[in-house]
Amino acid sequence: MDLLGKREKPSPGHYDGFISYSRAADGRLGPALRDALHQFARPWYRLRALRVFCDARSLSASPGLWTTIEAALDASRCFILLASPDSARSVWVRREVELWRSRAAERPMLIVLTDGEIVWDHKAGRFDETLTTALPEPLLGGFTEVPLWVDLRSIRTQTDLSLGNPAFLDTVATLASALHHRPKDELVGEDVRQHRRARRFRRFSWTGLSLLTAAAVVSAVVAVDSANLARAQRDRAETQHRKAVSSLLVTRRDQVGDDDPVVAGLLAAAAWRFEPTYEARHGMLASLATPSLGVLDGLGDTRALGPDGRLLAGDDRTMRLWDPVTRGWIGSPFTADFRLAKFSQDGRTLVTLGDDGIVRLRDTATWRPIGTPFTGLRDVVALELSPDGETLVTVAFDEKIRRWDTATRRQIGAPLTGHTDDVESLRISPDGTTLASAGRDGARLWNLATGKGKPLSGLTGTIRSVAFNPDGKTLATGGDDGDVRLWDSTTGNPVKGPLSGHDGPVSAIAFSPDGETLATGGWDQTVRLWDPATGRPVGDTLTGHTSIVSAVAFSPDGRTLVTTSRDRTVRLWDPAARRPVGDPLKGHTKEVTPLLFSPDGKTLISSGQEETVRLWDPGTGRHLGKPIGTPNVHGNSAWPMALSADGETLVIADPDGEVQPWSVADRQPMGDPIKVEHRVYSVAFSPDDETLAVGGGKGIVSLWNPATRRPIGEPLRAGTGPVGAVVYSRDGRTLATISDGTIRLWDTATRRQIGNPMEGITSMVFSPDGKLLAALGEDETTRLWDTQTQQPSGDPIKGHGAVAFSPDGRTLATDGEDWGVQLWDVRTRRPIGGPLKGHTDDVVALAFSPDGQTLASSDGAGTILLWKPGIPSDPRTAVCAMAGRSLSQEEWTRYLPSGEPFQKIC
Repeated sequence: MDLLGKREKPSPGHYDGFISYSRAADGRLGPALRDALHQFARPWYRLRALRVFCDARSLSASPGLWTTIEAALDASRCFILLASPDSARSVWVRREVELWRSRAAERPMLIVLTDGEIVWDHKAGRFDETLTTALPEPLLGGFTEVPLWVDLRSIRTQTDLSLGNPAFLDTVATLASALHHRPKDELVGEDVRQHRRARRFRRFSWTGLSLLTAAAVVSAVVAVDSANLARAQRDRAETQHRKAVSSLLVTRRDQVGDDDPVVAGLLAAAAWRFEPTYEARHGMLASLATPSLGVLDGLGDTRALGPDGRLLAGDDRTMRLWDPVTRGWIGSPFTADFRLAKFSQDGRTLVTLGDDGIVRLRDTATWRPIGTPFTGLRDVVALELSPDGETLVTVAFDEKIRRWDTATRRQIGAPLTGHTDDVESLRISPDGTTLASAGRDGARLWNLATGKGKPLSGLTGTIRSVAFNPDGKTLATGGDDGDVRLWDSTTGNPVKGPLSGHDGPVSAIAFSPDGETLATGGWDQTVRLWDPATGRPVGDTLTGHTSIVSAVAFSPDGRTLVTTSRDRTVRLWDPAARRPVGDPLKGHTKEVTPLLFSPDGKTLISSGQEETVRLWDPGTGRHLGKPIGTPNVHGNSAWPMALSADGETLVIADPDGEVQPWSVADRQPMGDPIKVEHRVYSVAFSPDDETLAVGGGKGIVSLWNPATRRPIGEPLRAGTGPVGAVVYSRDGRTLATISDGTIRLWDTATRRQIGNPMEGITSMVFSPDGKLLAALGEDETTRLWDTQTQQPSGDPIKGHGAVAFSPDGRTLATDGEDWGVQLWDVRTRRPIGGPLKGHTDDVVALAFSPDGQTLASSDGAGTILLWKPGIPSDPRTAVCAMAGRSLSQEEWTRYLPSGEPFQKIC
């Protein structure tokens, strides 16, 4: 039986494409896309440029709907999926996808994102199942490499779905390019030519022989019109080309990611140069939000890393020094053959051990030998030079440690014995009095003058690395168990540890010049930073190396950390990046919320659960006068407070229902308090300081004149429970309230509720322009709500304890994982780097300074930290400054489309 009625079953290749979509989500877009593909670059003498199947346009009456679709799938050369959460749930779309992959896996599939999210997991090599909402389940693991999809979310709801809409035209051109197997720019040009031909043909057909007398005039008009059209089409094609290249570079930037943040940042900067999109800006910010300062892979074989971060590197037998501060070579190269090298602690001398067992000393400024070589040293596995350069220490396979006089080249005293297994590391204290040795049987401390030694108390197992802090009083050891321990170098007793975090042996250790940071590298290919005073990790784990980290060292100013690895790369890091600024602000003993900055940014105000309000200088971290209130050890809630727009008046509400204005300048109460007949849960000044909103129990919001201390009109009814928050928009036209987990918006002029309530909310803050409301949800997420429609804007993001907008509204700060603070790009809803870590309890309050250069955060333990969020106003300039260069010609060729002319990005 012929299931297609009178028509014959289409043959393979009968359709150029098959559009699969959800009618509920894309009932208008699917047919519009099919019609546009038919018309784009269509020659005037043909009915259509392509033949595309779309069920809303292509199906005729037939008794077998699925049989018809099945036949159309078999007859199509390409599958076009309009991806959205609705299509991901559609039974029909799933059946079409499964049938296509089972019968036509070798044929191409194109994805057009119309709603939801598509996120590729680069580590897993597949789509991220937890974040991807727009793809049906059969496609989540159906690609071996990240596909390039077309994003049509911004125009799916537009009324103009025609080729006259530039955004829609760009999508059609992208898809048509794949279906025609022709470059996009060439196809756009063809579309221009066909438009011109069609217009001329119609014009000549209409005029006929009767208009021959006006041919000259008509020709002139046609020429001008065609020229204008050609210019418009050319400009449109160039714009779409720039957007396509920018989108491609953002994708390439995400693929490079943290493996090489410098190149990743430059790719994002290049994307911004082609088209300044939100995605390109986020790419630059993401690269800036990493501690990495660069990756060096052209230095050759790294033979030694100096205590000041200088590298001895080169190829074959030719070596030279490289300076991490200037990022350039130092002096001239030298030729030598050696298998082991070690810098003196002042970096002025290089000790080398040759394959012939000869040890030589060289001046690193001239590379000239210092004295005669040491001879007769056999089977040496490690060596170390004393700070004064007068003593050389070596250890051989026999586990015996020997001391040598560098002036006479003679051995000093008897060998130091005590180790019973291989010794792998030697380190002399900065004052030259103590030697630390480590190996398979633990670690020992030696008096370098007397040769007397003792093991570190209770330490067993293999120790791979040791390091003294700058004053020599503390020794750090790294073991095969992945733990780092700190010891008193005088007594040999433990003082801190274990510092756990590495997954495998700790192969490298170094203290910063000020002794306040400890860097460790491991077999797990990571570098970690620690606070030796507390034994806690500091900042992010530094990742990027692809093999064992062999050495770590700080530059003399402590601003650069240099790491080497068996992957033959050298990486530079900023050890201070994404760390709190200065010491924690301590004074509160319980949860601190809220935090307020004065308008000039010179004062930070905090309220603690112990019932005190404190004022701080954020520049110095010092208290400004005595705290307001008397500490109450039984206090269980922080006092609500609000700061006037002029910064002169601070209003504090106590548990008894009194709202007292205070002078910020002299910390004295201003007149009598406002007496409210209910407990106060929240307060807020209007932007003009003429109204004070007071949120109380039973859903009551009362409005007061702060000058006269009198109520203004009748209270607002915001619900039935306590009003946990009252917030004014910046223009003062809207007041937001929360009661019973519901946000209500009020017109401050009419005092009437605006729109529908927003439910499931615990806290909120307006964006600076008042168009968005960031609300913390009961589902432990943060949603951005459109204040005009009272509808969620985009998908929710993580963070449920605190939220704050930056002054420019482009960045959102929320509480992050592991007691951290997370920054988000508001436009893309993507995180900017990892969490800012430093708190020891849940983050409960956040506040940006007025200039956006400082972010304050507080936690449940009463600690306040200050951060430099590092969001520059000009990310491209910042990326170029970080990289210190532009994309190279080789990188340009590797990442840019073929034939794209090279240009300097920086």
